[in-house]
Amino acid sequence: MMCLRHPFGFLVTLLAEEKVVRRPLQMKAAELVGRFRRMYRGRRIWEKGEMAQILAPSTQWQMRLPKTSTFGSPVATKMWSPLVLKQNRKGAAKSSGKFRVLALSENSTVNRLEKFLNMDITPYTEKIIAEYIWIGGSGIDMRSKSRTISKPVEHPSELPKWNYDGSSTGQAPGDDSEVILYPQAIFKDPFRGGNNILVLCDAYTPAGEPIPTNKRARAAEIFSNKKVVDEVPWFGIEQEYTLLQQNVKWPLGWPVGGYPGPQGPYYCAAGADKSFGRDISDAHYKACLYAGINISGTNGEVMPGQWEYQVGPSVGIEAGDHIWISRYILERITEQAGVVLSLDPKPIEGDWNGAGCHTNYSTKSMREEGGFDVIKKAILNLSLRHKEHISAYGEGNERRLTGKHETASIDTFSWGVANRGCSIRVGRDTEKNGKGYLEDRRPASNMDPYVVTSLLAETTLLYEPTLEAEALAAQKIALKV
Repeated sequence: MMCLRHPFGFLVTLLAEEKVVRRPLQMKAAELVGRFRRMYRGRRIWEKGEMAQILAPSTQWQMRLPKTSTFGSPVATKMWSPLVLKQNRKGAAKSSGKFRVLALSENSTVNRLEKFLNMDITPYTEKIIAEYIWIGGSGIDMRSKSRTISKPVEHPSELPKWNYDGSSTGQAPGDDSEVILYPQAIFKDPFRGGNNILVLCDAYTPAGEPIPTNKRARAAEIFSNKKVVDEVPWFGIEQEYTLLQQNVKWPLGWPVGGYPGPQGPYYCAAGADKSFGRDISDAHYKACLYAGINISGTNGEVMPGQWEYQVGPSVGIEAGDHIWISRYILERITEQAGVVLSLDPKPIEGDWNGAGCHTNYSTKSMREEGGFDVIKKAILNLSLRHKEHISAYGEGNERRLTGKHETASIDTFSWGVANRGCSIRVGRDTEKNGKGYLEDRRPASNMDPYVVTSLLAETTLLYEPTLEAEALAAQKIALKV
């Protein structure tokens, strides 16, 4: 395509106005330039004398635009030619039709609010915004609301308790609906920036009793036990999740009502036909680092439209805190992208991998010389409490733990070295070095990290089975201790 030397020569955005589309050839270049200047005064959309191309947004962003949006529709290929003044039509190369342009309206809501959303209030006030976050009535949904704090804080003890209407979240009756929020952990707010913070809370009755969905309180008790404290339990949690198209609740990148090619080319892959949602994964990665979450990596998963990130190593209760806040941040990012976040352990039935939350675990004794024997003793204890763990490892997990797609059967406990089809996997390095960690592959993607981490610590450090039970279990799972 040809373009005028003048940076305003290529006025794609004016196509958003109907009256301009009607008479593009009648408008002189000077008039077009003048109108463009008035519409975008103060906004630089080109650099170094070259006109910037206004490209269509990502797939996720396009999906969130309503039909009545003030954003114009992508410009059709045939609408380009009238704007290219003095174009030699015979010699001009034809467009492939793949290049799409977004026409922005001057009264776009996004444009009008952008300066306020990005406003840094730090130079003007000491006050900050604290987003109080808690776990809702389903035990997996997250709720939050904001309040102003008079000055920046460094510890949750400096923050006031707050309350919310528990009858609206399924956590209290209507005639006694007040639930009290106790601030427990603080993170930097990647959405508001500045000194603003995210505040992770757990919930209590007015009398000070933890409500049923408050699993943090029980976990805190276990992690404060001296035996557990002395062993310094480390956790590395692999959170898998699936991205769904907003209106059809079908995985991102999948044809609506259809299926992509079989699994194989998607895991850790690159390419428009293999990787769907990388911008969301990367945005989440950076936002977590900004917030202070101990995120250690991310990758595309086996099923297309599915991703994973890892948090850890984290000590004790911190593992649960960091996973919950990382989930909240992911919910907010997918909200902005117009994509639905799913933590369902088996979002698509059939020959597709499910979504888990594999939990890597070690104690001080496991990490020291002779630690492999300690790991074997821990596996023995875990085998004796298999049913208790399964019942606490996430809703719908029976649809995922089938013995296929890199899982063990939900009904059978097993362990192995480098075997992803077992309940508990031990790495080759751990076997070789005689110390290290174990991986519990049973937890579902929607598990409560407070429950899983504290249960692992309880079973391996506080649970004391009889010698007879240990002997029978060791024989059953072929484990030499």
